[in-house]
Amino acid sequence: MILTSTKAWKHYMLLCRTLDRNGITYKRNDKRLCVRCTLPEGDKDHSFLFSIDPEKMLISLYSPVLTDSETSGQELAAALCVINNDLRHGCFCYCIEDRLLYFRMTTSFYETNLSGEVFEYMLSRAADTIEEYSEPLRKLSEQS
Repeated sequence: MILTSTKAWKHYMLLCRTLDRNGITYKRNDKRLCVRCTLPEGDKDHSFLFSIDPEKMLISLYSPVLTDSETSGQELAAALCVINNDLRHGCFCYCIEDRLLYFRMTTSFYETNLSGEVFEYMLSRAADTIEEYSEPLRKLSEQS
């Protein structure tokens, strides 16, 4: 566990340095190896949470897309299946209990050392994907 914890800490610090290098402000939680940041995107901001899991050796990125209070969730879930089938990286997830739609992207640092470009790519890809699909998903949630 010590080796994986050390490796997780190194990736956590690399994430912070990458955000610093790109001028992105963030809040960090050193105990939980989590970083929250916000990126401006057009007329609205996207918030992101990076979480590093030392045991699973995973880095996950989460971003809320919308809270759905109107639909039964079935129409939205069906649309997400179609969308997720076309995505190369990441996926949209729907939490039925909270009625929260969010985007998630995960990568592993098992038997590898990632570069800062991986974090830049994750943020960029997530922001682009959310920008592309958030409006159609919002409209779908309002239709039902």
